[in-house]
Amino acid sequence: MKYEDGAKLDVVIEGSDLAMKFSNVPGDVKSYEAVMMIDIGFSKGGKWKIGDTTGEFPREKPAKPHLFQGNQTTFELSDAQGQTLSVHVPDYSYEQLTDNREWNWPIFAWRFTAPFNPDNPSGMVTFKSGGAATAATAKKLVDRFGQSTIEDWPDKMKNVSELKADAESDKAYYASLQPPETDKFGGLPGSREKLGLKRTGFFHVEQHDEKTWLVDPDGNAFFHLGLCGVSPGDDYTYVKGRENIYEWLPDAGGEFKSAFREGGNEDFSFHLANMIQKFGRPYDYETFAARMIMRLRAWGFNSIGAFSQIPQAAHEAANFPYVLHLPLSEWVGLPRVPGVFESFDPFDEKTRAKIEENIAKDVPPRANDPLLIGYFIVNEPRFDEIPKAVPALNGKHACKRKLVSMLGEKYKTIEAYNAAWDAQAKSFDELNEAGLAVKTDAAKKDMDEFTGLYLDSYFSVVNESFRKHDKNHMLIGARYQPQTINNEQLCRITGKYCDVMSFNYYTMGVDKTLLKNVYEWCGHKPIMLSEFFWSSSRDSGLAGGREVKSQQERGLAYRNYVEQSASLGFVIGIEWFTLVDQSVTGRWFSKYNGESANTGLISVTDRPWKDCVGEMLKTNYEIYDVLLGKRPPFAWDDARVK
Repeated sequence: MKYEDGAKLDVVIEGSDLAMKFSNVPGDVKSYEAVMMIDIGFSKGGKWKIGDTTGEFPREKPAKPHLFQGNQTTFELSDAQGQTLSVHVPDYSYEQLTDNREWNWPIFAWRFTAPFNPDNPSGMVTFKSGGAATAATAKKLVDRFGQSTIEDWPDKMKNVSELKADAESDKAYYASLQPPETDKFGGLPGSREKLGLKRTGFFHVEQHDEKTWLVDPDGNAFFHLGLCGVSPGDDYTYVKGRENIYEWLPDAGGEFKSAFREGGNEDFSFHLANMIQKFGRPYDYETFAARMIMRLRAWGFNSIGAFSQIPQAAHEAANFPYVLHLPLSEWVGLPRVPGVFESFDPFDEKTRAKIEENIAKDVPPRANDPLLIGYFIVNEPRFDEIPKAVPALNGKHACKRKLVSMLGEKYKTIEAYNAAWDAQAKSFDELNEAGLAVKTDAAKKDMDEFTGLYLDSYFSVVNESFRKHDKNHMLIGARYQPQTINNEQLCRITGKYCDVMSFNYYTMGVDKTLLKNVYEWCGHKPIMLSEFFWSSSRDSGLAGGREVKSQQERGLAYRNYVEQSASLGFVIGIEWFTLVDQSVTGRWFSKYNGESANTGLISVTDRPWKDCVGEMLKTNYEIYDVLLGKRPPFAWDDARVK
């Protein structure tokens, strides 16, 4: 690792030893620090030991975040099965173990700070693992229904008879719900005439009397109440190599074959297996989609959000609107720029050609579908990383060559560049292969300028190709995270090319000033809050996520978030993440360390979290009363959302 001030760290791993050797370290450096993140899943039976002090990882966020602070040289981590990882760090080290839920980050963090000795600029960290469980001794962590065995909660499934009985009790529950009348697309009947909206045959946005409306194909007001993941996804978990922690796993080729992802034998969904037992038939998309859309309608949701793969026929049969992603992921041939999460290189000609190829293939078949609300571009790109990542690349990346070209055009001579960037380059050609340290004010300003060029090229190539192949639907943004969207230049450029700004806004209380800033910066384009959730570990057996104290509080947080946002007049919809809870042993694509939170409105046993949904539907049923000013937005009287 090379540091900005010229220091260098070489790391060599030999067996269980990690040897660190520092060089070119400035004279004022007194210590160095290393950090290890520990999965929140260790709150389910995990223990720690530092020196002679021992403790358990807390199930819920403790009153104080620091679990340990002090001078020690050893750290031991053990999971619920007794498997251990022991670490020995340099002498005279200071160790700290924290529960980062204090800062709304569901993870534990262990760190050590060691003194730096310029006469002996090396350090040694030794790792040792132990306590591996055998099939005979392994503790079962997951029951036959996919629930945690470590704890209990009121709605926990006890036996197969309960599961099958739910098939009948569900009918009475959903029949008891009385959602308000809507038009055939889920919009507000009669609002076209009342609000003077246009009937275009497709979803679009209009501004009237300083308020922005999402309008459905029939010309009625439509507030997008969507759910992400309305198809199996986060409920799959990777089971290979840890089969002994489950009380039950079926044969991948038998009765439960359809509960394995894509016919394989590594990724298994307990939720699908439970539904197979509950309804007495294998899983198939069409039946699943029809059942889930019925439930969404009963709860007052009117559309399907991101990360859903409901078949077109199911949408048409139910007349249920939906959103899609453009085919711009790494999985479909668009490599990412190293260090810039979820961003392709907009200056690379092969990439630009692939964008056109993918859009030309996938977009035209749905160009005339009135149920399609619009397309997200990508999910959570970290464009805020461009100023740090691109200067560190080499010349094989077109964006790095474009940066060097921009610098050459601006400074003309290498001497002028060196003076501005505090560098010692011999030529501009040399800059293509060199890592460029962005440490002066001039360098930072140049990177702001380059970031603008990057973003404009990025969005223009997508916009041009999309509008060529689909003239009816909207581009609904790139689902930004808070640390990315809070940037005027980014919002201005995004608003130039997109119809809607989408924002994956994880928060407790809604920051209306931030939302108003984004709205102003992007040229008064409406905002969709495209991903958020709250979880309750106390009554779900799951850990992680933005925690509240109960299922009812999840619903109250939803009501506050949605109604306070909708009352601003330019937020046109929301998407809750997700329909079904994440698996207790983590999402399949993360292998052994995936998220495992209470994200869903439905548990792994296919039971709705009724206390949560009961609050949510109060907002869903009356959202147009809020939008039309017939009643004030719900405000949850809780200090966490103020």
